[in-house]
Amino acid sequence: MRTKIIALLVGVFLLVGAPAHAQPQTQDPIPPDEPDTAAFIHANFHLQTSYHAVLCVEGDTDCPTEITTRVPCLTVDCTNADQSYAITETFDTIQAASDAAQAGDLIIIMPGHHAGVEVDSIGGDEGAYIHFLGWGDSGSVVIDAPADPDKGYLRHHFYFVDAHYYIIQNLAFEGAERAGIFVTGYFEATGHFSHHFVVMDVYSHDNGSWGLHTTSTNYMLIQDSYFTHSGEEHGAYISGSGDHMVIRRNVFQGNMASGLQVNADPQSATMNVFYWLQEATGDTCGLSEEEVDFAGSATWDDIKACYDSQGLPDLGEFFEDGISENVIIEQNIITGNGEAGGAGINLASVRNSIVRNNLIYGNGAAALACWDNAYAEDKGLDTSEFGCHDVRILNNTMVDASGGRGSLILNNDARNMLVFNNVIIRERDDAYELANHAGEGLQSGNNYYSARYDEESPEASPESNSITGFTVAEGLAQFSNPNFEAWIVEDGTWPALNPNRPDYHPVAGSVLVTGGNPDHSSVLDLTGQPLVGTEIGAFAQQQ
Repeated sequence: MRTKIIALLVGVFLLVGAPAHAQPQTQDPIPPDEPDTAAFIHANFHLQTSYHAVLCVEGDTDCPTEITTRVPCLTVDCTNADQSYAITETFDTIQAASDAAQAGDLIIIMPGHHAGVEVDSIGGDEGAYIHFLGWGDSGSVVIDAPADPDKGYLRHHFYFVDAHYYIIQNLAFEGAERAGIFVTGYFEATGHFSHHFVVMDVYSHDNGSWGLHTTSTNYMLIQDSYFTHSGEEHGAYISGSGDHMVIRRNVFQGNMASGLQVNADPQSATMNVFYWLQEATGDTCGLSEEEVDFAGSATWDDIKACYDSQGLPDLGEFFEDGISENVIIEQNIITGNGEAGGAGINLASVRNSIVRNNLIYGNGAAALACWDNAYAEDKGLDTSEFGCHDVRILNNTMVDASGGRGSLILNNDARNMLVFNNVIIRERDDAYELANHAGEGLQSGNNYYSARYDEESPEASPESNSITGFTVAEGLAQFSNPNFEAWIVEDGTWPALNPNRPDYHPVAGSVLVTGGNPDHSSVLDLTGQPLVGTEIGAFAQQQ
């Protein structure tokens, strides 16, 4: 299963048509990890080494009486081993199994079409996650209906509210009214965040709004998955002040808006804290709903001052502050998104984060944009306190023949940004754009970009050792097989690698091999191969 998706991303270990097992008896190859990513996962995601019990949901086939499986590995140095388990209990629905599950349990779901689940105010524990696992070939376990109507909420297929410590693996989600997977703390009602979710090896496609959506949720690992053809918005949408995320080795393709949006929603944060105060204490310091609304005069600072004035607990990172911090976005494929607008990767109010080794090509709007969710505009302010800050943008390949916007856009007071070793190609004067007070503290160099446009940014530091002034055709000539075909084809139960996909490895002798800055280089390229450090873009030279 994991081998297949890595094959699709890398195009090296192509196993399409070979058997895929829900849990193989020998260790699947796991790609190497960026050292800081592995350190983050080790520090924050402590999975159990064995399961407390195994529950089974019946499908088109009966549940077995016993299984051999293992807890999934998240990093290459994992040594989890196969263990044998008796099936403790069987259920007709995922909801029934979820309601019976305890911390540390595995829920296997047999092949077939299933209704989803609603989880409210429960979960696993540190070192004892509850694991939903499709038990069968990739694509054989399909979630295509919402949870039991008696549970109440019918717009998402997997819906988690104020929940914690879950793994979702080897499941296909399709046809949800809104999201295939939705995780929320529902802060405005609970005062809490959801936290510690692992989403891996899933295919969430053709849903009404999003493949995956989170609000007020911290500590997410989203890897080796596909998010495609969201009807209204984004492939995956991280919102509501969510912090501490790793989003890696995924494909975001053909979504109406962004492939991936990380938008901390400062306006929504303002409103959600207001609603929580209104419900919990009844004291909103004289502020009305109209004043805290998106275009209202009250700012997030106003509502936070109200919260603090009441001597309420300091919730730290589990508070709606309108900022997302500590987000790692790496080794993803983002293509064919943005028909309705929205960058391939859209970041609003994101700070102290990393975007590296992503291939972003053939999107309708921008490739990568940093902005403030129009907070300053909505609040009538000259400048924004919610622009992106201190984001490292390294070794990405962003390529388009044309597009409705620039390719790399730093907007709305984006400050202290680090932009090195990126390919930025688009047939526009503003392929690399800084606007609306962006550029303060910018460090940027050793990029390969077709044109640059600076508005209101005289403070931007000059480019150092970058290569610019070429045509799109000259830029595309630097790659082995540049084109804008889809990365995957989706005419079966699980995506397959498109044989006509592009190859954006640099050709021998390309300036992309030697023009990068080793002081700001990633350790690995998009395929997991080591970088020398002088490469520009997401790929080392093809070996």
